[in-house]
Amino acid sequence: MSSESEIEKAELQHLERVHPEANPAMDTEPTRRLTVLGTENQDPDVKQHISLRSWLILALCVLGQMQNIFILVAPAANAYSIAGPLNATAGERIWIVQAVGVPAVATGPIMAKIADIYGRRWIIIISYALFAVGAIVAMTAKTINGVLAGQVISGVAAGSAGLINAIASEVMPGLYRTWAQSALNCAAAVSAVIALIGMAAACNADTVDGWRWIFRILLVFAALLLIGFAVAYFPPPRTRTEGTLLQKMKTLDWIGYILLLGGVTPLLMGFAWSSDPNYGWHDAHSYGAVAAGFAVLVLCVIWEWKGTSTGFLDHRLFQHGRNFPLCMFLIAVEGSLFYLVNNIYAAEVNAVWGHPGDLKTTARIAPFYLLGIVACPVTAWYVTKAKDVKWPTAFAFFCFSLAFLGFALSGENAGMATAFNAVGGLGCGMAIVLVVVMTQYGTPPLLIGIASALLISVRSLGGTVGYAIAEAIYSSKTNTQIPEAIIKATAPLGFNPQFLGPLIGFLMSGQGLEAVQGATPQILGAAATALKKTQVDAYKIVWFAFLPGGIIAVICCALYDNPHHRMNWTVDAPLHTKDLDLPPPATDDSSAAEKV
Repeated sequence: MSSESEIEKAELQHLERVHPEANPAMDTEPTRRLTVLGTENQDPDVKQHISLRSWLILALCVLGQMQNIFILVAPAANAYSIAGPLNATAGERIWIVQAVGVPAVATGPIMAKIADIYGRRWIIIISYALFAVGAIVAMTAKTINGVLAGQVISGVAAGSAGLINAIASEVMPGLYRTWAQSALNCAAAVSAVIALIGMAAACNADTVDGWRWIFRILLVFAALLLIGFAVAYFPPPRTRTEGTLLQKMKTLDWIGYILLLGGVTPLLMGFAWSSDPNYGWHDAHSYGAVAAGFAVLVLCVIWEWKGTSTGFLDHRLFQHGRNFPLCMFLIAVEGSLFYLVNNIYAAEVNAVWGHPGDLKTTARIAPFYLLGIVACPVTAWYVTKAKDVKWPTAFAFFCFSLAFLGFALSGENAGMATAFNAVGGLGCGMAIVLVVVMTQYGTPPLLIGIASALLISVRSLGGTVGYAIAEAIYSSKTNTQIPEAIIKATAPLGFNPQFLGPLIGFLMSGQGLEAVQGATPQILGAAATALKKTQVDAYKIVWFAFLPGGIIAVICCALYDNPHHRMNWTVDAPLHTKDLDLPPPATDDSSAAEKV
């Protein structure tokens, strides 16, 4: 690019240190390690002082991760308690959860790429302001549409979730990165338990307005984080930028952003509609949206591959070996496995081993998160001590696979299923920490935000797709089989098939018994047994269907390159670069300014 054309555009530059083992890269430029402005020339073997402000920012990130998990788990676990008082339909109930997930997946990479170039501060502050607005709209809602509107606003703000993972890592030395991510995941597990047990208790105590406590707590989270980051988070510039705001905006990958939004949004909405009993896969709302979204997403990938090298899929993310693409695959698998535990297992708990809304039933989900709390510090200690990420990650996915095998074989044995739920929690607690850490170790320091955001988005995308597939499998094994099994069990007892619909409705919800004429205790018992057996058989097929994914993930972990060289005292983005006591950047060709 000529110097004249460079003047016309915003110049987004950073000072970087050339990697000692530079290899030929894109075009004819040498491969350079992208670092944040002012952090080059650190000695990886010299112990760095961690300032009090760095610890404070890490604490805010821990609180932010608690909020990120709370907004995912609490509305999902209490969706019936929210939908009931507001007279929401089954289709509207589904969107209580999806209204957050869809915009978060779409906006995450965009927000992170902008934050990597122009800095994190204002992206974070605006996000928590939006979280506060979304919580207020939802908690004061008089109709389900008000709740959904609040969730959409919060979903846009949730695009910043990946930045929380990035900030927690980049303000600490690389040696402590696993500890930082473990702290975040421990907080996430604690938040999930509060969301499950605490919010279930609130909804049971007040069946009309108890659900509003979910959004009141989210408002408290948002307010604390907004104030905390506004007061304490003043990171130095990440790049040296020149030009007007309009010129800077023109340098962004708007074609990629538009294609990303146009692809991910209908794709996820289509998968959500596939779970809606009013639509399903046979309706154009589902398959039409999925097909259109997939087509646009393919165009998006082609553009990011051939149309630009510095978009949200920055080509330099893939120049440090196979770890980054492997991490994208592994997090998609982990996302699908996590969504199945969070949704399919939760549904099986309520349908087979308990009753919806019962506190004891909800408690059967908690071991998954409680074991995660135990797994995180042990994982961090081992990784820091042995500088080994590969084999703990393989063990984590092995635990996930073992849990799915246990779920499939549990049948109606609630105790066995709960035990394997704990094993799955052990795997999840390790996997999410280790894959995030491996991704960040395999990423240029300047691009850690977009790498973390892509990880979160791919995890959500994998989870959404996996959940939709699981729902389709379950529906195919129950839609006709449940009525047939109940008729077969009750007809010999004199039950009139004319009242089959009301009978199934009563068995599913526990309400409407008066509409089931001739329902004797013997008939109800036989029908309940037939229903449970059919559901257990369907769930077994779902668990077995996803078991190979976990096994393949274990094998893929063996392909990792252990990032020993990044586990050192280098701080990727210190809050005070002057504290590093570094020599001034070199002016020869060992240091260079490059367009980002």
